[in-house]
Amino acid sequence: MNGIHIANLYKYYKSEKRKEGLRGAIRSLYKREYKEVRAIDGVSLDISSGEMVGLIGPNGAGKTTLMKLLSGVLYAEKGQIEIDGFVPFRRKKEFLRNITLFTGQRSFLSIAIWDLPPVDGYELLRHIYGIERDTFKERLSFFVELLKAEELIHKPLRKLSLGERTKVELIASMIHFPSYVFLDEPTIGLDVLSQKIMWDFFKTYNIETGATLIISSHYIRDLEELGKRVLILNKGKIIYDGEKEKLKSWIGDKKYVKIELTNPDTPIPFKGAIREDSTVSLEIEKKDIQNFIDKITGMDGIIDIEVTDPPLEKIIRDIFEKEG
Repeated sequence: MNGIHIANLYKYYKSEKRKEGLRGAIRSLYKREYKEVRAIDGVSLDISSGEMVGLIGPNGAGKTTLMKLLSGVLYAEKGQIEIDGFVPFRRKKEFLRNITLFTGQRSFLSIAIWDLPPVDGYELLRHIYGIERDTFKERLSFFVELLKAEELIHKPLRKLSLGERTKVELIASMIHFPSYVFLDEPTIGLDVLSQKIMWDFFKTYNIETGATLIISSHYIRDLEELGKRVLILNKGKIIYDGEKEKLKSWIGDKKYVKIELTNPDTPIPFKGAIREDSTVSLEIEKKDIQNFIDKITGMDGIIDIEVTDPPLEKIIRDIFEKEG
């Protein structure tokens, strides 16, 4: 079977239960108690070859665990998981040559010396994967052009910024042109321009190669850049699986505004405002944001104004209410 097939998948962890205080610390030295944590709790889904899927969820939802299960880094306690007929945790060579798992914390170029430029590390990876030189040059040119990394690959790795290093590391993780690309928070820590370049690269790679991409994020703003299909993972369960346009319609056209005041008693003449000490928060229709900003900036006692998308936790609560 082509594509990704997951049925009734579970992954457990043991977490130590610690009691507070000195007595509890001493007791744990002699008798330790553990509780079971279900990082993945009965997940079932199918992803067709060539899909670009967004995986959204708050921190601790199980996104990274699911990515590691898909790439074979972890094995499941129960359930079935297959990718093109391969069972990931068996880590067969044919399977490993067709996948990559990229995270912001993992360094593909750590095998190279930091004083050497990334291009030297790519050459080593070419030998590891057995890529012909002409094919290697063609692929490297493709990646460098899309990621605007022509100069970066010739600089020593230690002289690159976080965003620059993310780009060259991404090239290293994909130099073998994988058919399945698992990206765990790939744009975290990057500025807006670098994020845009990365998202454009993912879209182009998906279209040009027909590869399957699963991209995780805990930022709801990334929803605009994800594929047509979005999964929301919460506490190890898939609570939404569908088109992002439908999800966006549920989110609506509201923005969340947080206002910091010099004095907690400063009057705020807006309906629905919620006060907490010197902070006021409220929902505003997107079309009314400019008028709201114009009014609020003319008031005394305002220190700061922050406009954000709806919190992911609220969207999850809304989904539970609407989907039952």
